Amino acid sequence: MGSDSEDCRLPRVRIDTDPEAKARMRCSDCGATFPRSEARLPAKGTLVCPECDSRAISDVDG
Repeated sequence: MGSDSEDCRLPRVRIDTDPEAKARMRCSDCGATFPRSEARLPAKGTLVCPECDSRAISDVDG
């Protein structure tokens, strides 16, 4: 491949996400906000709030 190959002419993708940023979750029942890694996982596919044991948690946007 020379410098005129198609690969050299492709635009490069710039990713503006912080690799250190962690997904955040919010509990609808107690209002706690916590990293997804802190949510308990009592059964496969079921996340539980680490503060009140509620299953009413969702992702925090942005």
